Amino acid sequence: MRLRLAWVLFVLGVLAAGCGGGGKSGVLPGAGSNGAGAVTTSAPASTKTTRATIALYVPPANKQASRKPLYISPNTQSLGVLVVPYTGSPIPSPSPANLQIFPVATPSPCAAASGGGETCTFVVTAPVGTDVFLVAAFAQASPNANAAPLSAYVSGPVVVSLSPSPGASPLAFTLNGIVNSVAVTVASPDPGNTPNTQVFTVGVPTSAPVAVTAYDSSGNLIMSAPTLPYYSPIVIQASPAADGLTLSLIGASACGSSASGVTATINCAGDLNDVQVGYDGTPRPDASDHLIDAYSVYSTTAPNPTPSPANYVLASNIEAYPLVTSGNYVYSGFIGRETSGQFWFASYIGSGWITGTFDPSTATAGAQGSLTGIASTAWSMAMAPNGNLWVNDEGPLACFTSIAGGSPVVSGLYPWTSGGDSIYPYGIAVDANSNLWYVGYDSDYEGPPPSYAGYFSASSSCATPSPNPPIAQFTLSGDTEEESTNIAPLASGNGVAIVSNSLYDIPNPLFLVTTSSPATVSGYPSVLSGSYQYGGGVAVDGAGNTYGAFYNSGGAAADVEELSSGAGALTQLLLLPPSPAAGLPNPEPASLQAFSPTGGAADRMQYIDYDYEALGLVESVPSSPLPILVSLPNSVDPFQTVYNSHGGEYVLDMDANQNLNLVRVLPTKTWWVPNISLNSGCSSAALLTILERGDSGPFTVSIPAASGVTATQLPGADHDFWLSASGTVSFTATVTDAHGRQENFNVTSTPSYVTCGVAHRRLRTRRP
Repeated sequence: MRLRLAWVLFVLGVLAAGCGGGGKSGVLPGAGSNGAGAVTTSAPASTKTTRATIALYVPPANKQASRKPLYISPNTQSLGVLVVPYTGSPIPSPSPANLQIFPVATPSPCAAASGGGETCTFVVTAPVGTDVFLVAAFAQASPNANAAPLSAYVSGPVVVSLSPSPGASPLAFTLNGIVNSVAVTVASPDPGNTPNTQVFTVGVPTSAPVAVTAYDSSGNLIMSAPTLPYYSPIVIQASPAADGLTLSLIGASACGSSASGVTATINCAGDLNDVQVGYDGTPRPDASDHLIDAYSVYSTTAPNPTPSPANYVLASNIEAYPLVTSGNYVYSGFIGRETSGQFWFASYIGSGWITGTFDPSTATAGAQGSLTGIASTAWSMAMAPNGNLWVNDEGPLACFTSIAGGSPVVSGLYPWTSGGDSIYPYGIAVDANSNLWYVGYDSDYEGPPPSYAGYFSASSSCATPSPNPPIAQFTLSGDTEEESTNIAPLASGNGVAIVSNSLYDIPNPLFLVTTSSPATVSGYPSVLSGSYQYGGGVAVDGAGNTYGAFYNSGGAAADVEELSSGAGALTQLLLLPPSPAAGLPNPEPASLQAFSPTGGAADRMQYIDYDYEALGLVESVPSSPLPILVSLPNSVDPFQTVYNSHGGEYVLDMDANQNLNLVRVLPTKTWWVPNISLNSGCSSAALLTILERGDSGPFTVSIPAASGVTATQLPGADHDFWLSASGTVSFTATVTDAHGRQENFNVTSTPSYVTCGVAHRRLRTRRP
């Protein structure tokens, strides 16, 4: 016979059946216990036993709906009973191996009851004395030793007598569901992601409830009374631990359930839907120094059925931190990372130089200062390991004892040639050996001036570099009128890499200059097609590989090239988007940076693109480099890029309100359009970026025809679309990836007071 409904009340009667002795107490109810924990004590039971009868009434279907919610699974096919002396020891688990098993079947041991339903009678053996009764239900008529119970009951101490008195009280009890499996489901599943997945935004604190559903071993929902404790509690766990996702309870618990950190313990049905998942909004790096962007919440109590576990993914985002909000035009900006890990920055704003620091670990800016006594158009800056800030003061060099500012301790310092001509430096850098390097040209030379690189010692506290003239100076063969700010120390600390930004077409736009004995100067031609290759940035990774960004005459093409450590020639790593540029703004890279999570060969790069006012990301270096141009919020002019110590991507940027911002780009494996307020100052056009780490493309962008906006995918970058519009617009764009995931974004454009192109590129030389 199959028990049809979920709720039933058991009545236990222990009747005299045997011989000897006698007491008057009969069977009395003790302090009930619905758990399987230890019981505490009275006198031990005697070795005598008696025959006890359990009478079970199963009400008919039409009466069960009105009963209190006491659980018995509709799949119950047998009951098991264990009666043991009450000694204070833990009760054995309800396994068929240690129970007396009774099938629930008609005509025996169950029979039809006169009022409907069935009455079942089971005779069990019980020790005389104080006992504990354990009753369990199973989904099999003859369960094997490994069968999992559906529900169970454990009594408190019960006195069993050989001769119960006529009015002996029966023991009333309820079976409680045993949780065999648990489903954990998210509150708002994202239809385009993996099933049972909810999307949060990286960097934004968020919380949401999670639903927990308990099932017995036959797969049926356990419908216990809200405050009746489960036979065993349900334990919920968040993973990875201690990485931003925590569990808590919404409101007070109905039965002592608790949640702290990444673990929640649920004791009864009343708390199943009171577990809350919280994300603290802190971006955290994983072992590869990418953002941790996927979490799961699951039950450790038992195997999890579909759709468990609950998945939480963090969508890509952009965060902007205001550094200066005066609304004065920002003419230039420099940024770098100190040995402590914090950033330093300096910008010429309005009528003076503003300096300051920013701690990326706490996302807070430090106190600001100002630099005085230097020109407004200083070309480059570099910080020495001892904290000295060196400034290329529109030709001469100047030194400040710290980023705090004030007047320079050393100023008006020019390197010069052996013939006595002064060198007009454009780029400076400080290597690991505290050598101050420069690159520039002979300002007194008649005709196309030759270019040089050299270095001073900069190990003391802003004292005049000694000796002066420099320790060494090298001619950059074939390079003339060098205006490069593209100079980076070599990984070995014994020289620099220079990517030329000469006004002239030169044969070797990449130079490696070393101080090893003997000192060497090596030039390398670019492989970029077209005439006049100009340098757009240089970077060196920890393995000694050198990377150069180049663009050609007219800006029709740009690329990143690699000179592997010890190699004799550059190879093209990738073309930068758009490629080809036909009909779109030309690519113009600058401020190239490379990063490795291990300190060795780079696995990612970043650069700024002047013509798109965007941050360029290159992932998966060198195996399958993937470029993405990232639209910056309301950007007018990006200045320089910098990585934090964990590979977080930052760019120093001026917005359309003439404020200086530090913008962090947070790419995760879940794509998103984080910047939906676009600066449309460039001929009523703007860049729309689908940001992610990886490639879910190709993407399509659908925009209502009535908006008057068209979207053109940038060749060579399936994550970027160039939007053309007429004036300021507002519309809804629908983005669909290659897997059918679809999201809608409300996009607005904001006109900029700045005219795109040459007019606001005040500190950059434009090429023919």
